[in-house]
Amino acid sequence: MLEVILAIAILGTSMAVIGQVFFSGYRSAVLARDLSDATLLCDSVMAELAAGSIEFESTSGATIPNVPGWEYSVETVQSDVPGLLLTTVAISRQSSNTIAMSIVRMLPDPDYSAEEQQ
Repeated sequence: MLEVILAIAILGTSMAVIGQVFFSGYRSAVLARDLSDATLLCDSVMAELAAGSIEFESTSGATIPNVPGWEYSVETVQSDVPGLLLTTVAISRQSSNTIAMSIVRMLPDPDYSAEEQQ
């Protein structure tokens, strides 16, 4: 009888540990998925800026069309190189403070004219 009780206790303890390991793996998978989504969305917004679909102006808290729950911010400043803007795009999830991504790139200034520099 003692052996059966001991075996059940060992089985219960091991099941609890295995359950925690599975839950930890699940949380890591969800975080990895959200960070991957944030990276893709951030790159997508930056590509839309480069293509001219989004205006080159500083924006904060704009929602992404067709992607509910995500918002982006754009910051553009003049760079040291004439004709290029230092552009920062930041993406965050509206319901979570932990999921965020940002990309910084130099993009051509649409208002730049080479004749102005001469």
